Amino acid sequence: MTNDLSQLGLAPTSINKRLLFAGIFLTSLAGLVLEIAITRIFSAAIWYHFAFVAVSVALVGLGSSGLLVHYRLKKIKENWAGDITIAASIGICIIIPITLFVMHSLASQVTYLPLFMFLFSIPFFFVGVIISTAFSAFAHVAGRLYAFDLIGASTGAILVVLFLSLLGGEGTALLVGLIATICTVIFSITTKNRKKILISLVFVVFASSLVAINESTQVFSIPTDPTANKDLPIFLRENPGSHIARTQWNSFSRIDVVEGISGSCIPAKDSRNPSQCAEEGLVAKIFIDGGAGTNIISWDGNPDSRKELSSWMQYLPFKMKHDPKVLIIGSGGGRDVVAAIASGSTDVTTVEINPIIFETVKSYGEKAGNLYDHQHVHANVDEGRSFVSSSSEKFDIIYIPFVDTWASVSSGGLGVSENFLYTIEGFQEYFDHLTDDGKIVAVRWLIDSPRFVTTFTQLLEKNGIPREEAFKHIVIVSSESTTKDPSVTMAILSKTPFTQSEILFLSNSFDENGYKPILVPDKIMLEPYQYLLDGKMTLQEFYDLYPTKAHPVTDDSPFFLSFEKPIPSILETLLYTSIIIVGAFLVIPFIWLRKSSEKSPLKASSIVIYFAALGAGFILIELALLQKLILLLGNPTTTFAILLFTMLLSSGVGSLVSTRFVKIGMKNIAFVITGIVAIGFFYIGNLPNVIYSVISEDFAVKVIVSIGILIPIGFLMGMPLPTGMRVLKSHLPTYIPWMWAINGAFSVLGAVLSVVIGILYGASYAMGMGILIYLAALGIALGWKKQTIQIHL
Repeated sequence: MTNDLSQLGLAPTSINKRLLFAGIFLTSLAGLVLEIAITRIFSAAIWYHFAFVAVSVALVGLGSSGLLVHYRLKKIKENWAGDITIAASIGICIIIPITLFVMHSLASQVTYLPLFMFLFSIPFFFVGVIISTAFSAFAHVAGRLYAFDLIGASTGAILVVLFLSLLGGEGTALLVGLIATICTVIFSITTKNRKKILISLVFVVFASSLVAINESTQVFSIPTDPTANKDLPIFLRENPGSHIARTQWNSFSRIDVVEGISGSCIPAKDSRNPSQCAEEGLVAKIFIDGGAGTNIISWDGNPDSRKELSSWMQYLPFKMKHDPKVLIIGSGGGRDVVAAIASGSTDVTTVEINPIIFETVKSYGEKAGNLYDHQHVHANVDEGRSFVSSSSEKFDIIYIPFVDTWASVSSGGLGVSENFLYTIEGFQEYFDHLTDDGKIVAVRWLIDSPRFVTTFTQLLEKNGIPREEAFKHIVIVSSESTTKDPSVTMAILSKTPFTQSEILFLSNSFDENGYKPILVPDKIMLEPYQYLLDGKMTLQEFYDLYPTKAHPVTDDSPFFLSFEKPIPSILETLLYTSIIIVGAFLVIPFIWLRKSSEKSPLKASSIVIYFAALGAGFILIELALLQKLILLLGNPTTTFAILLFTMLLSSGVGSLVSTRFVKIGMKNIAFVITGIVAIGFFYIGNLPNVIYSVISEDFAVKVIVSIGILIPIGFLMGMPLPTGMRVLKSHLPTYIPWMWAINGAFSVLGAVLSVVIGILYGASYAMGMGILIYLAALGIALGWKKQTIQIHL
């Protein structure tokens, strides 16, 4: 079957196709980089959970572009593909600096979030216009088009780590505008129009100048919302004279260093937020994405000069044993390290995941006691869980103080509240790395205490200690209140029962300093902990008592910071929004298509199900695999880059191969989808065992294993979509942009569902859902095979 639409757009000559593929490669690269850049911008400037918004904005923009191309397909002149791709590339270059400047001018206040969302959706809309236009005009080479689309995104996954580190979030977004202008030049060359080429080159100069101007003037820099109840703006408001001395980015955080801290403080009246009043002797304070502050304290390197720290509630465990061997996970600005040394330890191992924080502390040199070069300190830059897994040492105290960044990670922000440090499997790792009478000490907020009790109780039961004996191993104490947050709370788990001397020391210390004990063996056990630990209450009854979640988290569902029942309200809102988006993308084009006179053996319902299943299934499996392998590799920067690069590159190669593998009928694509389902079920059953068997190996070994896991399924998942596009090109070419929109819309829904299912049940269930959805695509492919649907290209 032939159609005049196959000739619309750029002339399908060999050289034009090469240039087209280059343009698609760069466009996809730019889209991926921009998505991650605005994820980081939203997280740092507003709140970490608005990274969800960034992902939705990207996918909605991409999907809605397909609707426009579909609607205008027959109403644009023959040269529409060339003109529209050039215009869209220029549009990306223009709208990005406008959006950044608007956020800069409005101080990123959350009140204007709908405006920011709308503006950021426009460049993604233009990216989608370029790609859906290409698929419409060149669907006969859809395999190669989709391959360059995926390979471009995979390259972006690697480069964005470098871009964010060198240019920051705003500079990276501006760089996307420069990449878009290079695409403009490429698309202009295909038209062989000198005027368009010249205009394109002018925009290249324009975009380059914006990147340079921002580097020298920071005119596009976006501050943290000054009105937000977030640590950085609160600190600046409460501490007159303090100011941001420097800001630095990497791929998973923005670090602001605040100096000029005088010690005078004006406490905020809002009791819902902890005061940010600075204690005396603070050299600087570091904030991660505008929140999660950590202190660099003044110290001369002498253990006796900061003895007062040893009486603080959270540092009392350091004095329970003479010269304890201490591991501090998340050492940050280093106050905990100084406290351990001041309390008598001469062997302190520190682990800090963020290299910027580590180097910032070192940059203060003697002012901070040359902390990470101190003779009693063994400093490491690593992810805590990964460090413990690969260590053969045992420690008297494993100390975990407030290890969270309240920042979105690079994986698109959808794992924003996952933390593998606090899972029951994580605590088992720490338990195994304790000396015979060692202690795990976790310092967080009062709201976390029920979760710590249930986690410790189940952990002890796994290690042969019945629940009725668990109370002998647990101490919980709060600094200010046993009923109301914010109140710093310390939970201690002892490998062996606390001794009477340890209990006496802690009890006396609590009384002397006015701390509020919640659970102390043989001393105090507040309700309802007493009923739980006495065996008079089941775990489920205990969970039901609390308005927030109180159950332990696992490696399969590591959302420790997700307190709301059953899911976070922001996620619930996003889920409903995604359903509305999907409904709009399904209904609106269908109304247009009812007027179409095109005849085809393909039913619209089967086409929609096929492309919807590919969109939702792909993202569900991809995100579930990424979450599991982040546990294996640890460091979020390298993990994200390596895993996403591998997944998208292997899918791109699969797309490239699909043109030859599926030439005429649908038999082979049915085998491909069957392979995806089979591998997926195999991973659900065996992946955890594989991960735990190699988690203590060298990083290089873990990378090789991760790549080996991703390549087979990624390769196969790259084949069904371009094959479907080629089927449409043969039978219903006007449906191509619509199906691009459907695929994008269901990717939005799938991405949200992956987190919802992950929080409620676990990543394995999310992967299982993705596999079941692929079964729907398999059913459609088998139906097309039975109808002998052919590809006539």
